[in-house]
Amino acid sequence: MKTRLSILCDNCILGSGFIGEHGFSVLIERDGERSLFDTGPGLSLPLNLKRFKTDLKGLSRIFISHGHYDHTGGLEYAVGQAGPVEIVAHPDVFARHMVEDPSRGDTAPRYIGCPFTRESLEAKGARFRFLDHTEEAAPGIWFLAGLNPPVERRPKDDRLLLEQEGGIGPDLIPDDASLLIQTDTGPILLLGCAHAGVLNILDYLEHDMGIHQLHAILGGTHLMFYGPEMVPAFAERIRQFSVSLLAVSHCTGLGPTLELARLLGDRFTIAAVGRVFDF
Repeated sequence: MKTRLSILCDNCILGSGFIGEHGFSVLIERDGERSLFDTGPGLSLPLNLKRFKTDLKGLSRIFISHGHYDHTGGLEYAVGQAGPVEIVAHPDVFARHMVEDPSRGDTAPRYIGCPFTRESLEAKGARFRFLDHTEEAAPGIWFLAGLNPPVERRPKDDRLLLEQEGGIGPDLIPDDASLLIQTDTGPILLLGCAHAGVLNILDYLEHDMGIHQLHAILGGTHLMFYGPEMVPAFAERIRQFSVSLLAVSHCTGLGPTLELARLLGDRFTIAAVGRVFDF
C-alpha cells in the first residue's frame, strides 16, 4: 500500500510559495483515504494547501497529537473544509494548557491550549473519538497514547503549566500522542512534539508493542529541552531500530538538528513545509 506524507505546516519551508509557521501538520494519503495529523496554528494551513493545489474536502479523519494551539489552531478551518469528520484525540486534548515564559515578557501564565471548544467544533461537524490508550484507529494506523513515563525521563520544559481546579502546576502533557503507520517499506513513527519523550516512545514500541525496526521517524522530537547527552543517545537508538530516514521538524531545536545531521548523514533530513515523503 503506497503511503504519502505531505508536510503542510512547520517552522521551515522548502520552496517558494509556502509559508512557515510555528507548529506542525501532515497530510496522510493511503489506499484512497486522506487523514490529517495536527493542523498547525491556523494561518499557514489554508495557504499551504493552496500551494499544494489540494484541499481537505472528503477528509476521512483528523488525528491530534496534543492540545497545544500550534497543533490545533487550524481545526476549525479543517473541519469546515472537510465537512462531518472524525477527530481522534486523547480525552485531555481540551485541557487548560498554559505557559509562563519570562524571556517573552510573560508576567503570569497565559493560555496556549486549543483555541476552540469541543462544542463549537461539533457544531461545525466534528465527531470526536477519544482514546486514552494505544489503538489501531484506522487501517494500518495506530494511535499511540497513554504512555505516562516517569517525570525524570521526559523533556524538561518548566515553562509549561496546567490550570486545574486546585490551581496551576507543572504540565506533563498527558494528552501527548503519536502515530505508528504501517507501510510497504516498514513502520513509520509520526511525532507531533513527543512530549512523552522520544526515547520513551521508542522504548514503548520495543517493549510494549514488540517493534524492533522502523523505516522512518518524522516530526517534532522536543530534543531542545533535554541535555546535550540526549542527541547521541537518540542517534544510537535510530541505529538500533535500523531507521533509514529521520525527518525532524518544529520543536527539535537548531542545536540538536545540526548535531543529528552530523551524526546520521544521509539518513537525516528536515520535515519542512513542501516536503513530500512516499513510502
